[in-house]
Amino acid sequence: MEAALRGIRGKLTEHREKVISGLLVGSFVALGWRSSEQQREIDGLETEKNSLRAANASMSAAMWAWREELFSLAAAPSAPISTARLRCIYGEEEPVPPAPKQPGSDAEEESVSIA
Repeated sequence: MEAALRGIRGKLTEHREKVISGLLVGSFVALGWRSSEQQREIDGLETEKNSLRAANASMSAAMWAWREELFSLAAAPSAPISTARLRCIYGEEEPVPPAPKQPGSDAEEESVSIA
């Protein structure tokens, strides 16, 4: 066993430059492969980012259209919700605090909650 190890050590010292060059070439190949894998992953993530941005833009446009439709419905004579309430929901104006209830008043208020 010792003789075999001495033989390997002798060969390594004899061809030291070749061994080091081989290890360096192997290292560069491994780094190049890893870099190409990372570049493929980056390209995939950029494609996904672009598709998410497009989806976000289309959802934003749809939500804006729904908002405009709600405001047009609120402008109708028999509106299911008031324009002032819609403006509060969308944050366009501060909500008005409700008037204090008068003692003896039996008027019920409709409450609307948004989750």
